[in-house]
Amino acid sequence: MINFTKNQTLILELFFRDPEKSYYFRQIGTLLNKEPGVFQKDIETLVKNHVLKSEYRANSRFFELNKDHPLFEEFKSIFFKTLGAEGKLKEIFKDIKNVKITFIFGSYARKEENSLSDIDLMIIGNPNEDDFFGKISDLESKLSREINYRIFSEYNWQKRIREKESFILSILKNPKIFIIGNENELRKID
Repeated sequence: MINFTKNQTLILELFFRDPEKSYYFRQIGTLLNKEPGVFQKDIETLVKNHVLKSEYRANSRFFELNKDHPLFEEFKSIFFKTLGAEGKLKEIFKDIKNVKITFIFGSYARKEENSLSDIDLMIIGNPNEDDFFGKISDLESKLSREINYRIFSEYNWQKRIREKESFILSILKNPKIFIIGNENELRKID
């Protein structure tokens, strides 16, 4: 079993924000707001355990996620659920009143996202947008991704399903990552 230290977790959180990107040592320090000596041992351990790969380009050593690691997809899933968009959105919405269902849909939910992909978020209920707008903006900055959310009251959601609106029907048949509620609760709103 692999247990990550606090610094390793911060390093991996950085890498999983954009799994295609590679970083050089000082750049990691700048992005984590830490001196390189503080996390050098942690990076070396991640390389030794084949979680990260390293290569020299010009005079700098670059690091990137090792997508060939047998547990790569599981690591990615864990980081997205706890430290990535999914986990952070759960934190934001846990105390928001009048939200029945919230889920991520689109390329992120289909696991087809890339570093330029936005995050599409569906909110069903009657929340006060002022309660979460600032937190969503902060999260966009932290993740370096735009979060596009749509809010539907239960009535409007049901109405659009009855009218067989193609956008809503497409969302229903495609993968979703639930932040609040689940697939069964969503089907009950139909």
